[in-house]
Amino acid sequence: MANKIFKSILAVAMTVLVLTVIFTVDEMYQSFFNAQMELLEAETRVIAYGIDKDGLSFLDDLDETDYRITLIDADGTVIYDNSGNDISLMDNHYDRQEVRDAFETGFGTSTRQSATLTEKYVYTASLLKNGDVVRLSNTYPSMYHVMSILAQPMAIIILLIFVISFPLAYHLTSRIVDPLNQIDMDKPDEEGSYKEIRPLMKRLSQQQNMINKDRELLFQQRQEFEAITGNMNEGMVLLSLENVIIDINKSARSIIANDEDVLGGYISSCDNYEKFSELFEEGDRTQIVSKRVRLNDRTYEFELSPVKVENLVSGYVLLIFDESYKEANENMRKEFASNVSHELKTPLQSILGYAELLKSGLVKEEDRNECYDKIYNEAQHMFTLVKDVIKVSHLEDEETIIQKENIDLSELCGQIVSFLKEEKHENNVKIHGDIEDHQIVYANEELLESIIYNLCENAIRYNKENGDVYLRVRGDEKKVCLIVEDTGIGIAKKDHERIFERFYRVDKARSRQVGGTGLGLSIVKHACILNNASIEVDSKLGKGTRFTVTFEKP
Repeated sequence: MANKIFKSILAVAMTVLVLTVIFTVDEMYQSFFNAQMELLEAETRVIAYGIDKDGLSFLDDLDETDYRITLIDADGTVIYDNSGNDISLMDNHYDRQEVRDAFETGFGTSTRQSATLTEKYVYTASLLKNGDVVRLSNTYPSMYHVMSILAQPMAIIILLIFVISFPLAYHLTSRIVDPLNQIDMDKPDEEGSYKEIRPLMKRLSQQQNMINKDRELLFQQRQEFEAITGNMNEGMVLLSLENVIIDINKSARSIIANDEDVLGGYISSCDNYEKFSELFEEGDRTQIVSKRVRLNDRTYEFELSPVKVENLVSGYVLLIFDESYKEANENMRKEFASNVSHELKTPLQSILGYAELLKSGLVKEEDRNECYDKIYNEAQHMFTLVKDVIKVSHLEDEETIIQKENIDLSELCGQIVSFLKEEKHENNVKIHGDIEDHQIVYANEELLESIIYNLCENAIRYNKENGDVYLRVRGDEKKVCLIVEDTGIGIAKKDHERIFERFYRVDKARSRQVGGTGLGLSIVKHACILNNASIEVDSKLGKGTRFTVTFEKP
């Protein structure tokens, strides 16, 4: 840009200079020529007056003059000429412009160029009283001749001015361009630039703000896309028309691409490609095709879908679904149904057995109350089991919406500790509270109570005789921790990951002995998930168990 401005300024300056010189010379020449014409006309009128008064003798009395004087009679014949040429050889002058004008109007003028264009002939003619015409002529250098004479000095002047204009043009260019170069493109609407371009700068600023917003939105969408695809259990691979890998998420890498550097490579270079290569065989590539593949002792569903833009295929998406999850879920569903049936069958058999005894009259009168108590307790156990099953199912429902609010966890735990201390426990467990004041969490109060009660009940139920249960609340600037610790039987390391499964029991015999539905920790786990909390377990056999639930501070 600066180079163009510099050349433009220099070109304009030199053009103006050359045109000015030409115009000045032309004006001076025309001024000189007009003055000479006026002088020649005046001389012609004076000579015409002299001839009219004194006749041809007036011409003899004239001093030597630079003008050529010609006398022409009424039919155009030259009758006098002071050039010294033989007038008998001269052409008839009647058709000459100046002569004809003199005969018609009394006075005439004309100019003619020489054959070489170096001279200009000027003629003036005046009508005499006797009907003849006197004509004066003179020669002057032509404009072309003047310009050729002045060419060298003009070239020197132009060159000199060019040398002077060069640094001036460079300086002027810098003064024009520097303010533009100093514009802060991050803030183009700030003061300091030329006022003439401020509307443009404001428009650029608006466009830049729009671009920045679009860039931030695009970056955010890219992050969201990467976060979503990165945490997907399903594998996803984006492919070009040539089956080149454009993008691949973490799950897909773990399934088909052990090599980290697969971007930009062909899908055919991935591990186990031969097992799903049928998807990429020639055929109708505009339709979705799928294939079930067994890899690493797991079952996957490979699905290749074309990506269409304006009804034209521009690429492909390869989705990899782990069908093993479906199998696991199906097995879990069957196991759940079996566990529920088993858990309900035992109390139901007891209820039916005692009811049958009462109905048959085989129970003595003094033993009937004991049978009623057994039936009531087993029915109560069935009711609790059904209630917990419904609660777990409700918590596992992905469409479950819970209402949350800021809750003082310290106050809630204090109330529960007070309540548990007042209750009498079969194994004489002692409840201890160690709670920091005013620790606020953002959660659902009903689910929060469920977490605390289930953890405390398990700590009491699976404790030793005269054992201890500690309920603690701790907090810092970022998080709040709920800790339930007991001195009970403990849990083996191998069972830590499974204790949150529905109906899973570490010691089935002891669980049956102390009661419970086997759903307490499953309820705790799902309640923690719905309240955006995490739960950890630390336990050793024979030494006790500690559960830690961590909430983010609101």
